[in-house]
Amino acid sequence: MPESSSSAPRPSPSAPDLLARIDSPADLKRLTLDELPVLCAQTREFLLHSVQQTGGHLGSNLGVVELATALHYVFDLERDRCVWDVSHQCYPHKLFTGRRARFSTLRQTGGLCGFTHPDESPYDQFHTGHAGTSISLALGLSYGATHTSEAPHSIAVIGDASLGAGVAFEALNYAGASKRKVLVILNDNEWSISKSVGSLARYLSRIRSAKVVQRAQEEIHKLFHAIPVIGEKVDRTLEDMAEVVRHTLVPGHVFEELGVTYVGPIPGHDVKYLVENLQRVRELEGTVLLHVLTEKGKGHPSAPTHPERVHGVKGAPAPRVAGAESSKLPAPASAPAKVQGPAYTKAFADALLKIAERDVRVHALTAGMPSGTGLEAFAERLPARFHDTGITEQHAVAMAAGMAKAGLRPVAAIYSTFLQRAYDQVFQEVALQHLPVLFCMDRGGLVGADGPTHNGVFDIAYLRTFPGFTLCAPRDATDMRRMLEMSLTLSGPVGVRYPRDNCPGVERIHASERREMLPGTAEVLFDVEPHERANSVVIWAFGALVNQAIEAVERLRQRGVSAALVDARFAKPLDEELLFQHLASYRALITLEEHQRAGGFGSAVLEAASRAPNARAQVKLLAIPDRFIEHMTTREEQLSECGLDAESIERFVRQLAPAQRVS
Repeated sequence: MPESSSSAPRPSPSAPDLLARIDSPADLKRLTLDELPVLCAQTREFLLHSVQQTGGHLGSNLGVVELATALHYVFDLERDRCVWDVSHQCYPHKLFTGRRARFSTLRQTGGLCGFTHPDESPYDQFHTGHAGTSISLALGLSYGATHTSEAPHSIAVIGDASLGAGVAFEALNYAGASKRKVLVILNDNEWSISKSVGSLARYLSRIRSAKVVQRAQEEIHKLFHAIPVIGEKVDRTLEDMAEVVRHTLVPGHVFEELGVTYVGPIPGHDVKYLVENLQRVRELEGTVLLHVLTEKGKGHPSAPTHPERVHGVKGAPAPRVAGAESSKLPAPASAPAKVQGPAYTKAFADALLKIAERDVRVHALTAGMPSGTGLEAFAERLPARFHDTGITEQHAVAMAAGMAKAGLRPVAAIYSTFLQRAYDQVFQEVALQHLPVLFCMDRGGLVGADGPTHNGVFDIAYLRTFPGFTLCAPRDATDMRRMLEMSLTLSGPVGVRYPRDNCPGVERIHASERREMLPGTAEVLFDVEPHERANSVVIWAFGALVNQAIEAVERLRQRGVSAALVDARFAKPLDEELLFQHLASYRALITLEEHQRAGGFGSAVLEAASRAPNARAQVKLLAIPDRFIEHMTTREEQLSECGLDAESIERFVRQLAPAQRVS
């Protein structure tokens, strides 16, 4: 069984620095089996220090050090194909494939990606960041090698939480029936970001807890191997008998019912034992599932009591872990402090909890992300009305539809990028039925270091086309509360999007002075005298970028350029009455959004402009260009790259409007 973190081996001060010798998997293969535990200890120490400097997914990577080491020791992962599910646990793999020297750039602008990325290395098969797809990908890769004389191995490394995703079971079902040679490694640590949930998690727990079976198997193997000459043959002959015993004590092997050969569970922090078992299963035919037990955050002092806390860490400054060498990586320079309000996620969570305490119909749902969506306090205060379905966005949305049909007011808090996985359920189960499900789309926009797999920049386009949908976005914490309250009074589906960032620390307009929050009502924040509009520009901004637009307009007015600013508040329905007035009176109208240009808020304005009488204004769109935006250290850098920061907005307006005195 996996050792506790307190017993994790630490590299001896006198031990040679084996990790420094590893510039490729070929270097790793030159090590002896006895050297592998030392390499693992040094790799874990490197990660403990490095990731606390750069930020990133720490716990999951500490848990797979031995597994990654054994995989590279047994397989040729340039020729063989290994797909890491989600791929946030690929850091040891990156260290062993020639990227150690660049590790201080992890998740930084122009640096290493926090996920696998084929542009970085031939050892990375896909650029992935969503859970559950690795088995399908590995199965597809196995077909591409059908006609080669010696086919490369296809391997999928998937976590126990990801295995609960429907697509993973669809892939296992097909793989078992097809008899394709695919190795599925189940990395079972009982956690995703949060504790794994559902019947599958309980099933794996039963297998995991069958210690008597595991100990008996290990003792029998040792006994037979000690018999001279015939020991190994007898051991292999009696392997089937051991399977019968295991089936008796651990009933219902669902994997083997799917036609998949099940092996395990085996301890995942004994690198020599992992190597031995990988060498064995490598020779098996058909689809094999190797069940490996690991500890999330292995080696981190907080892991035994707080696995969730070590899942992801922010960059420096951070508390040092004992034993980490401070000389390996320079601490990045700290940015000037800004006056900030609460995170948009916290503003959402606090407002929702207060509403739910007044309205017993309100239920909160999330798909494996209770901490990321800020719902821990809701779960603690109102556990009967909190539902974490695991990594099953399709099920979560469909269940929310059922709740709404029954008269409840479900609130589905799902990252924008992950809601894409439930597109069909949003269409058929919610929109088509015109049910009042409230979708709260966290990470709506650019997300900085997580990059294109997590950028939430497509939601307006794919939700705006559904009849009866209301789409809105708050600029600050006050409007977050007001939008949630409004949304829960409507009779149809609503989408509220907000970024991975903090609300502004200073709100420009008091709540009592704001325009009533009704669907299709915008709010004018800066106006221009009617007689000046013919030579002026008006900005229609949507969501959190209203704050960048406020800064840009203030700069423009200091330069003598009078520009108006509207907080659109709604992408659907638009405030067409105000929009048509502005299209008829201003020289230019600029739309501003943190979303792809195609199909977004600006597209909605252009569609409305085609129906507007007496429209004279040029309509210009400021949005994310038609390309995937790579990871950068911060969201602010990505906004600047896309021309969506205050300075870029100011420059764009000045190109359209002549300088004039502000009245």
